[in-house]
Amino acid sequence: MKYPNPWLRVSKLTLTGVATVVPLVGTIWLIFMIIRMLIRAGMRMLNFVWGGMTGRESESLDFAGVEVLHFLLPLALFFGVGLFVVSPPGRHALRVIESVVSRLPLIGFIYNALRQFVTALQELGAERQFKSVVYVEYPSPGCKLLAFVTGNFFDKQQGKDVTSVFIPTSPNPLTGFMVLIEDEKVIPCDMTVEQATKMVLSAGLVTPGEKKKRASE
Repeated sequence: MKYPNPWLRVSKLTLTGVATVVPLVGTIWLIFMIIRMLIRAGMRMLNFVWGGMTGRESESLDFAGVEVLHFLLPLALFFGVGLFVVSPPGRHALRVIESVVSRLPLIGFIYNALRQFVTALQELGAERQFKSVVYVEYPSPGCKLLAFVTGNFFDKQQGKDVTSVFIPTSPNPLTGFMVLIEDEKVIPCDMTVEQATKMVLSAGLVTPGEKKKRASE
């Protein structure tokens, strides 16, 4: 692409540099902040335990790897909580706590929002179970929605084969709705699940094929 104005080229290249650096720096900064939070939390936990045993704070503990111990303590706590909540008593206790907290004004709203956010993060790392990508004609002829195929079965009530699809919302593909569609109304799509997910995440800015060139270029 040619830029008749040199300042336009400079600004374009600058924005490209920003778009390259910001995600990298942001990722490094986020990891660094999480590590710092874990180390501080571990230090407070060690202060509490060590202080209860000796009456002194853990700063008196000076040995190689003490910061690693601070980092590992919260992770060990998370592991213990996870081990507890997957057990039958833990699941029951969690259901009771969630039921009580969810009904509290304001606090319940904040808790549910954070829980949905964390669940979304968990699902990002989970193995995708979508079988393929298809099109669903909506809301009018000629308009199509991207959908992920989740299953197929014979509907006895209709006497037809139907396909269950998940239609994601943009820009968050983790939310959406499930629809049952007759097989003959499902439109095939040659996109992969990864390509379709990127397209939904970017609100269509990232496409699986080459972009159409404008006449002015």
